[in-house]
Amino acid sequence: MKLPFISITGHEKQQMLDAIGVKSIEELFSGIPESIRKDAEKAFQGSHPFSSPLPEPEVIEELRALAEENGKTVQKINFAGGGAYGHFIPSALNYVLSRSEFVTSYTPYQAEIAQGTLQSVFEFQSYIAMLTGMDLANASMYDGASACAESVLMAMRISGKRRILVSKALHPHYQEVINTYTQGMDVDIEYIPYDPGTGITSASALNTALDETAACFVAGYPNFFGIIEPIDSLFRMAAEKKALSIAVITEAMSTGFLVPPGRLGAAITAMECQSFGVPLSFGGPYIGVIASRKEFVRQLPGRLVGETVDKEGSRAYTLTLSTREQHIRREKATSNICSNEGLLAIAVAIYLALAGKSGLMHTARLNHENTVYLHSKLEGLNGVSFPFNSPFFNEFVVRIKNLNDIYNDLLKGGYLPGVMLEPYYKDMQECMLVNATEMHTQEQMDKFVKKIKKICVGSSEV
Repeated sequence: MKLPFISITGHEKQQMLDAIGVKSIEELFSGIPESIRKDAEKAFQGSHPFSSPLPEPEVIEELRALAEENGKTVQKINFAGGGAYGHFIPSALNYVLSRSEFVTSYTPYQAEIAQGTLQSVFEFQSYIAMLTGMDLANASMYDGASACAESVLMAMRISGKRRILVSKALHPHYQEVINTYTQGMDVDIEYIPYDPGTGITSASALNTALDETAACFVAGYPNFFGIIEPIDSLFRMAAEKKALSIAVITEAMSTGFLVPPGRLGAAITAMECQSFGVPLSFGGPYIGVIASRKEFVRQLPGRLVGETVDKEGSRAYTLTLSTREQHIRREKATSNICSNEGLLAIAVAIYLALAGKSGLMHTARLNHENTVYLHSKLEGLNGVSFPFNSPFFNEFVVRIKNLNDIYNDLLKGGYLPGVMLEPYYKDMQECMLVNATEMHTQEQMDKFVKKIKKICVGSSEV
């Protein structure tokens, strides 16, 4: 367990100096040549960034910059998104999460001795339900992609139909996981194209594809291109044909900025919660979740924790629903492709508790404002254009002439520039998905744009 930092007093400092036989801090470090030693007193006076209190992200960024003075780049400046986002994680989160009772949490089979785990999962589920505007939410999905595929299976069980409509603007990895889940199941998957000028799912194509045989329609919110889909009108079309609508959120931070999908007609919402306090970690572990209307609760995979009272009338928590065959009759079970992601659920709950409603909204707005700023700075550059003209949240598609060469130059220059789109969409040559979050400073974005300008037109700026 980590102990809190408590600074020492001047008297304690002098005692330690006396114990090692030196008279002052300066004498202690006298073995370091003056030429490579900073004057500590001058460094922390006047205009130095640490001369007054700063927000934690700014302190971390300043320390990173100081570390880079040693001649080694700590990490590339990341402008890639596409389902994995670099957001700030408060130090308080990891401090609380490192407590041994959280680290060892797993499936709460015995409710009477797992009240702490059950309460944390209950709070996680309550947060998700509020953010998505749905009646309830589960826990224990592996990630957003598996939650999306499980939502499709859930819609098939509810409707009894086996024809699935999927927006081509849904994250390509999520599309692949849906295909994997439904292999050998005699399921008909039909992809709805997006309009080439807007990047939005084609309403006319959806209207043509919809009929009484469709089990569900799946769309990203925002979609893979960062565009905010008009899901209210798309979902209304699906409802008219008695098809369930599934909203898929790959960037959870958008819930602090956009109208919840539950208020726009979604029957089911699948979401990746990585943005809420879970580090990128080279691809995982992440944390998926499914939220739905109450009427579909019996078809919800994973676990559902409920609040009740014990025999003495005190508040208590219990595993209300667990649809694995270990717990109920096999023919009633929904899916066992899940595991209790208790630790990550706790991390998400801690993050949302620390941020609060206003904090989450403020952070989400910073994401959007930074991305709008970056977009505006790229506008008008020689060789740079934007294939879509629709509203976006915190990422957008940019087309850059000779992108492959420019991409490699940006990598060498200390940037992770974005996500190349041609491997996923053959008609999007020289296109890249660029993301900005609250972690990006104006200076970083300006330098990124100047670097692109220099490569594109040979400008001497940078």
